[in-house]
Amino acid sequence: MIGEKIKSKRENLDLSQLQLSKKLNISRSSISNIEVGRHQIPLFVLYDLSKIINCEVKELLPDYDEVINFTNSKNKNYDTYLKSQPLKVEEINEIDNYLKKLKL
Repeated sequence: MIGEKIKSKRENLDLSQLQLSKKLNISRSSISNIEVGRHQIPLFVLYDLSKIINCEVKELLPDYDEVINFTNSKNKNYDTYLKSQPLKVEEINEIDNYLKKLKL
């Protein structure tokens, strides 16, 4: 989700992974891993990235429908998704409680 949005915005600006990695002072392989969802992106990198690609951080984050679709997917695990996100424990608990209420 986040990685796909980053890749799309990077490509729209005609930036290579290498060019973006140099601007962010991280490795090209880190960019690749973020884009395919193997690595989570630290918040400070997400903030810097948003400035480079001229968007707000919230534009890169998954929206409500994406989270719901993801959690309903038979091939994905909700707990794994939450653990992979750069969120505080309190934020994860809030999301978890909200989604539990929706299922009632």
